[in-house]
Amino acid sequence: MNEEVLKKLKSENKNEVRDAILSLAGEVDPNTVSAVIEAVINSKSKAVLEAGKSFFLSYKGNPEILCNEIVKLFNYPEPKLRQTAIDILSSRGETCLEVIEKNLVDNKDYNMRKFALDILANIKTKKALNIVEKLIDDENQNVRMSALEYLRNFSEFKSEVTNIILRIIPKLTDTYELTTLASTIIYGELKDRRLTQPIMEKLRNTEEPINKYWLYKILIFLGEKDIHEEAIKNGELIGMKEDVEKDIRIFNS
Repeated sequence: MNEEVLKKLKSENKNEVRDAILSLAGEVDPNTVSAVIEAVINSKSKAVLEAGKSFFLSYKGNPEILCNEIVKLFNYPEPKLRQTAIDILSSRGETCLEVIEKNLVDNKDYNMRKFALDILANIKTKKALNIVEKLIDDENQNVRMSALEYLRNFSEFKSEVTNIILRIIPKLTDTYELTTLASTIIYGELKDRRLTQPIMEKLRNTEEPINKYWLYKILIFLGEKDIHEEAIKNGELIGMKEDVEKDIRIFNS
């Protein structure tokens, strides 16, 4: 990278910064990555950010350097910077997994762990799933539920996903958790008969009608016709009879 381009990257003229980044297409010098990162952060310009994102997505140089530089964007509160980091790290597949684990998964800030899940859910590989499973036992409920919800993204590993869900079903108690469970099973199309018994056991040990509603919803989805009548009666208690009847029609059509 020549001195003239470097000078333009530090310019106060945002159009000049954008053009300088665009001129670097195909550049593999590792110093270019940190220079563009700095330009993107300092400019606070949408056009510069888009140019930087394009450069990073097409970068053919050392991937380890790119991963370590991009993850630094999470240190800044601007949502667009963080989303850019998510998009770029996601595009690299498993290449950045070690960096993601070190900097995000093992981070004390639960928001960083949630960002890790955003990326892992886009990567969708078995290694990514293994890391998601680690976060499904996180101390923070929001992280745990995000991990549970993102299991639906791993459609190529439905058996493994079902095994994870079977392990955590006994730990799920409140409405938020049971709603997330139902959403993951239904939208993840996890019509696995192994889920029936533990969900049924959970139902029999649940008192709150709203929590029962979500467990009944799962069982209806799984094809358990014997519980239709009691599911409708439970729905009446919370003013959701029509919703239950609709589920029965949809899931048994």
